[in-house]
Amino acid sequence: MDDTDPFEIRMVFGNQLDNLSGSQLKIEHTAKFAIKHASMADSLLEFIIEKLEKPQVPLRINLLFLIDAILQSDNRKGETEWTDLIKKEVVNMVKAVIPESSGGDANVPHVRKMVSGWKRKKIFDAQTIGAVDFLLANRVGGNSGNSDTGMKQQEILKRIEEDRERHKRNKEDFWIRPADEGSEGELDAYWETTSDLNDADWQEITEENEEYRRERQLIEMARDLALSQS
Repeated sequence: MDDTDPFEIRMVFGNQLDNLSGSQLKIEHTAKFAIKHASMADSLLEFIIEKLEKPQVPLRINLLFLIDAILQSDNRKGETEWTDLIKKEVVNMVKAVIPESSGGDANVPHVRKMVSGWKRKKIFDAQTIGAVDFLLANRVGGNSGNSDTGMKQQEILKRIEEDRERHKRNKEDFWIRPADEGSEGELDAYWETTSDLNDADWQEITEENEEYRRERQLIEMARDLALSQS
């Protein structure tokens, strides 16, 4: 049983949310704290929802990364305390992360990847996933890069490194299979969850290409800044 003062827990968690970044280590550290204090999950989730309305739109994705880390932990441990609460709010949270704006468009590819993982692991029921998919329908992810022209060299390099770290962790998580799974378990999972190539797949391919071009653009900007300061 958690004997820590609830007010103190909220204070610590609030500070962690205020300092949350795209760093996978920070996200996992904050997720572990939330999971440790699952008895206060309803209160802590309200805190996350409040924070979603405050930061700039591009930064809201970090809060959704936190939600995803909590969901993945619940799924691995076979627990549902956090998942059941998040299920009630996930549609509104996704809506806050991908508003109809350039900042929201930039978050779309990240959200699609998260939703793909939720589908694969059956974290939510079909109705909840369907509601989230409806928000993502006909949305074009990425941006032209104009919003990044005012970024400092350090911020550009930090964003590149955080994206690379996250992609590496996502691949590792994708490869992890249950210890008691049969020899054809992975093949069966792919067979059950893979559909025919459709418009959504082509859209995802386009967004992956756009994300690659955007990363290359950020690298070139960082290089040009470094040369101009040398």
